[in-house]
Amino acid sequence: MALFHKKEQQPATGVQLHNSPGELAVSLIKTLCICNVICVVIVFSMGGLMAQGTWGILLTGIICLLVTGGTLYAQSWGMGDKDANLIQFGRTTYDPYKPLKMGLLALAPGLVSDILLLFSKITGLFDFLWLFRLMNGPVWPLINLIHPYSVAPQEAMPEMVIMEGTQYEEVIEATAATPGCSWPKIILMILLPLLYIVFIWIGYELGRRRISLGTRLVYENKNAKGKKGAKK
Repeated sequence: MALFHKKEQQPATGVQLHNSPGELAVSLIKTLCICNVICVVIVFSMGGLMAQGTWGILLTGIICLLVTGGTLYAQSWGMGDKDANLIQFGRTTYDPYKPLKMGLLALAPGLVSDILLLFSKITGLFDFLWLFRLMNGPVWPLINLIHPYSVAPQEAMPEMVIMEGTQYEEVIEATAATPGCSWPKIILMILLPLLYIVFIWIGYELGRRRISLGTRLVYENKNAKGKKGAKK
C-alpha cells in the first residue's frame, strides 16, 4: 500500500502542489464519467450500425476508444508536462510508477460494477450485465464482441424460418446474459478498462518528456510539403 500512499516531495515553502497520484486520479475519474456518458450516447445512436454485425460493433468500439483514450491522453499529457516543470526546479521527485498509480486509482470506482457482475454470475439472483454495459460505456462494444447476448435475456427470441416455401416461426431459447456468460469472458470483460491505463501512461510520459505527437505530425507534414515544393 505504500506504493499508493507515497507523498510527492513538497517545496520548502510548504505550499501544496496538488499533484499526488490520488489528487490527479480524482480529476481522471471525473473525465471517465463524462466519457462514459458520451460513449453511451454514441452506442445508442449507432445501435443500427452495431446490429449489422461485427464490423459495425468494431467501428463503434473504435470511435468510443478514440474519444475516451484521446481525452485521457490529452489530460495526462498536461499532468506530465506540469510535473516536468516541478521536477526540473526541484519541487518534486520523479516517480516512474506515478501514471500507473493514477490509472489504477482512477479505475477504483469501477470495482463496484465488477463486484456486482461477479456476484450476479455466482448467485444467479439477478442479471447485471446490461447495467455493467451502461457503467462501462467506452468498452461497451468490446463487451458485445465478447458476449453478444443482450438486454432481455429472459425472453425467448422468435425467428422466422422459410422451409420449402412454408413460413413458420421457430422459437430460439435465449441465453441469460450474466449466468450464461462463461468465466473467462467475465474476467476478460472486467479487465477491459485496463486499456484506459495505457492511454494515461503514454500521455503522462510523453508530457513529462515534452513530446507532442500532434505537433510532430503537423511539423512532419509541413516538412514533407516543403520538400515536394522544392523538388518542383
